[in-house]
Amino acid sequence: MTEKTAPRVPRSWLVAVGVLTAALVMLMPETALALPDLNPEQPPGTEGFTTVLNWIVWGVIILGLAAFLCSAGYLAFASFTGREIQGFKGLIIAIIVCILATAAGAIIAVFI
Repeated sequence: MTEKTAPRVPRSWLVAVGVLTAALVMLMPETALALPDLNPEQPPGTEGFTTVLNWIVWGVIILGLAAFLCSAGYLAFASFTGREIQGFKGLIIAIIVCILATAAGAIIAVFI
């Protein structure tokens, strides 16, 4: 049985597109500056949606804190059996989750 794989795009083609795009931006900076400065605003009637999003973020932070505490406890017990790396990976993932959850607003503001 043969598997069908997606056709691969040659790397040289991707590099050429990237270089061409960079050259266009460098040669025509006024075009990049001519983009309008958008000022997003919340549509009327979506206050409930933002409340739900705030609750979700709160829940993610609570789960991240719980995961951090569980991973710290696992790390303490795993040190006796030589499996510290699993506890350490759990700590790192929990820290990253907490950082991303608390910084989500700032991260989205960069792209809007």
